[in-house]
Amino acid sequence: MSIRVVTDSSTNVPEAELARLNIAEVPAIVNFGAESFLNKVEITAEEFYRRLAAAEKLPTTAQPTPQQFAQAYAHLAAEGADEIIAVTVSSKLSGTFSSAVLAAENAAVKVHLWDSLSASIGGGLQAIAAAEMVRDGLASAELLQRLAGIRKRMQTATTPATLRYLVASGRAPKLQGSIGDLLDIKPILAVIDGLLEPVNKARGRRRALQAMLDLVAGAVGDLPARMAVAHANVEDEAREFLQAVKARIRTVEPLFTELGPVLATLAGPGLIALAAYTLEEPNA
Repeated sequence: MSIRVVTDSSTNVPEAELARLNIAEVPAIVNFGAESFLNKVEITAEEFYRRLAAAEKLPTTAQPTPQQFAQAYAHLAAEGADEIIAVTVSSKLSGTFSSAVLAAENAAVKVHLWDSLSASIGGGLQAIAAAEMVRDGLASAELLQRLAGIRKRMQTATTPATLRYLVASGRAPKLQGSIGDLLDIKPILAVIDGLLEPVNKARGRRRALQAMLDLVAGAVGDLPARMAVAHANVEDEAREFLQAVKARIRTVEPLFTELGPVLATLAGPGLIALAAYTLEEPNA
């Protein structure tokens, strides 16, 4: 049996990992006014941030359509896939999972639909783990069982550089956002049961990043972990943060990647995210 993994671009799997593990990717849609672009296909990250900086009205995003997933399934079937593992961003944050479900109803192959219940690279790490298990020859039943354990252990958190974008998206009250920026208050958001929830706040960027690291490292403990740092157009700062994470968490094959336009539209440039999961159960 030949199994392939497909994911959506909002999981932010690095290009090198997509190529290494032969993971197919379905792009999200970015809207600047009346213009729509397929993420990473019709608009690059550089062009997105250039347009974002010049935009009078903030862009919007849309999940991939069922037709896009149907095309991806058909393409993988044509390449010889007998089964497909479709890993998407949390169904509680996006309609992407629903699109994947609808497309699977008429697919020519068996599609195992996997709701990562995570955001950004938290879902990406699950797609990577699934593809590595495919590479190692696991059958889909065992693969999905192991993936459930990874999803349960996944810790994902993020902090924005400014509250402006959260206010514009309706995720933070305007007055609260204005006062927060004035006082340099940075929220720390964590993925809890598939939703992004505020769990802490700190004054100043450095303290916010430290609080985010404390949160994830506290959950991971001393066990070896897979980890990823993702950023929205702040590569140098994020790489410095990556070194701090590596000094604190027993990382195995750490990943570093650019956040896509979905989270960058929601929370703005400067966003940094951290995701990690232990390679074994904490009580194992």
